[in-house]
Amino acid sequence: MKTDRQLTSLMASIRVLSSTRELPDVLRQLLQEALHVIDGSTAGVLFLYDEQQDVLYAESAIGFNMETLGKVRLKPGEGMSGKTFQQKRGNIYSHLHDTKTGMANLSTQNAMYYEQSLPELAYPVSALSVPLYLSDGTCIGVLTVDIFERKHTFEPNDLDLLETFARQASIAVENARLYSQNKRTQEIHQALSRVSLSYGGLNDITGALAHLLSKHVVVVNEFAEELSSYPEQSTFTLPSSLLENMLTSLYIEKHQGVQTWTMDLDQTALYTFPIQIDAEPIGLLIIIGSKEAMLSPLDQVAIEQALPIFVMELHQRGKQDVDDLMYTARLLEMVIHSSEPEAPTQELLMHIPTGSHQRYVIGKLQLDHSGVPVPMYNRMKQQLMRKVYYEQSKLSDVTIVYERHFDLTFLFTFSSATMPLTIRAFLNELLSYTQSKWNLSGYVGLGRHVSKPTALKESYMEAVRVIHYLQRKQRPNELVDFDSLGPYRLFLNMNEEELIDYVFDKLGILMTHDPSSELLNTLFVYMEQGQRLKETALALYVHVNTVKYRLKKIYELLGIKGFTVEEAFNIHLALKIANYLEISSFSHNRQK
Repeated sequence: MKTDRQLTSLMASIRVLSSTRELPDVLRQLLQEALHVIDGSTAGVLFLYDEQQDVLYAESAIGFNMETLGKVRLKPGEGMSGKTFQQKRGNIYSHLHDTKTGMANLSTQNAMYYEQSLPELAYPVSALSVPLYLSDGTCIGVLTVDIFERKHTFEPNDLDLLETFARQASIAVENARLYSQNKRTQEIHQALSRVSLSYGGLNDITGALAHLLSKHVVVVNEFAEELSSYPEQSTFTLPSSLLENMLTSLYIEKHQGVQTWTMDLDQTALYTFPIQIDAEPIGLLIIIGSKEAMLSPLDQVAIEQALPIFVMELHQRGKQDVDDLMYTARLLEMVIHSSEPEAPTQELLMHIPTGSHQRYVIGKLQLDHSGVPVPMYNRMKQQLMRKVYYEQSKLSDVTIVYERHFDLTFLFTFSSATMPLTIRAFLNELLSYTQSKWNLSGYVGLGRHVSKPTALKESYMEAVRVIHYLQRKQRPNELVDFDSLGPYRLFLNMNEEELIDYVFDKLGILMTHDPSSELLNTLFVYMEQGQRLKETALALYVHVNTVKYRLKKIYELLGIKGFTVEEAFNIHLALKIANYLEISSFSHNRQK
C-alpha cells in the first residue's frame, strides 16, 4: 500500500513540475514535491553546481533559513551533498551516526552557516542525497532530504524512490533552465541593444548591465587600461597585480571562457569575460560582487551571449581612432617618399604643431617577421597597431605613425628637453612588447632632430641608415640614433669595395703577419684610448710593457717609428672601417 501511494504521489508530482516553466519556481516545487513523495522527510535542500568556482551552492531549501544557508559553498566531496556529487550516485544515511560522519568534513565557515540556518543546532536523524543529471549526462546538482525527528528513518526503498523522482525531475529542471536561460539572455541582450542602438556609449552600456545584475561592472582593454566602470564613484579598485594575472591568463595561458577570481580574504568574487574578435581578445568584461551573492549560471550564459555588443562598441571606438590616424599616416608617407613633398608637407602642417621652438624627429621600428605564419600575419599586425595606438595615446605631444609589413615609421613632435627620453622609452616599450609576445626581433633607428617639417625626409633617411647599420652588425633588439654612429655613418653610403681597398691599403701588412689579430686588437684599443698607454693596458687587462712591446712590433711591420697626426688618423679610420665591415677577426671582440 505504501509503495502504491508513493508511486501515485510521484506521478502527480511530475505532472506538477512539468506545468511550471520558470526555473526558480521549478526548483521550489521540486523540493516541495520531493518531501511530499518521501514519507517522513521534514526538510530538504537543492544544491546546484557552479562549474567556474567548482562549488555547490544552496539554491532552494525547505526547513532552513535560506538567507544564511545560501552562503554555503560546498566543494565536491564536502558534506553529504558534496560526497554525492563527487561519487555521482545516491547515498542513504540511515542513522544519526551516519549523518554526523557525513557532515564531519564541513569547513568551519560552512558549518557556521549551516548552524545559523537552523532554529537550533541539530544533525539530521536520517538523510537521502541523490544527484541531478541533464540529458547529456552532466551532473548539475544534488537533492538532499532530511529527517529531524527520531521516530522515523529512511530505508533503501526510499532512496530508490527519490532517485526515480530525481531522474524525472531533472527533465523538468532542464526544460526550465533552457526556458529561463533564453528568457534571461533575451532580457539582457535586448536591454543592452536598446542602449547601443540609441547611440549610448560604452559607459551607458556598462551602466545598463550593472543595473540588470545589481553588481559592479568594469571594462578594460587588452593593455589593462580601464575604459568604463559602473558605478563610477565606487570605492572599489582592481589591484594591478590581480588585473595582470587576469590578462596573463587570457593572453598567455589562453583561457578563453568565463573565469572566476577572489580577493579581500575570499569575500569578493570576480568574473571575467573575454571581449574578442575572431578569437583574438581586445579586452575584458569584469563583473564584481560578493562571494555570498555569486553570479548565477543563467546570468553567466546571458552575459556571454551579450558580449558581441561590447565587441562592437570597442571595435567601433578603435575604428574611429584608426580612421583618424590613417589619414595623417598617409600624409606622412607621402612627405617622406614623394619626390616633390611640398604639397603633402603643407597639408601635414595642419595636423602637427609648428613654431620656433618646435622640433621633429623620425623613428623607425623594423621587425623581422619572416617566421610569422601566414594565417597569423594580419591578426598580429592588427594587435601590434592596437598596442602602438595605445602607447601613442599616452604621449603628450603629437605623434604620427604609418606601417608597412611590420615596418613602422614614426614622426615625433616635441618642444620640451625631456621628450627625447620619452620617445626612446616609447620605442623600447614597443620593442619589448613584440619580443615578449611573439619573440620577434626588431631594429630601432632614430634620425636627427630637425626644426622644419621640410627636413623630415633627411631625418627619415638617417633612421633607415641606422637600421641598415644594426642589421649589418647583427645587433637586433637595440635602439640607436644617427648621431651616436659617429664616423660609422660616413660609411653607410659609400661603395663597399672602396672601403675594403682602403682597409687593406693601410692595414694589409698587419693582417698578413697577425693571424690572431692580437696586434690589430691592441692597435684599435690604443687609438680608441687616444694613444694613451696606461688606459690601453687597463682596457686590455695587460701590463703597460706588453702594450709597448706590441706597438714596437706594429711600428716595425708598418715601417714607421711612430704615428704622425695624419698617419694616426688614417690608421684609426682604417680600423673603424674594418670594424664596421667585420673583415678582420679583431672586430668581433670590439665594442660596436
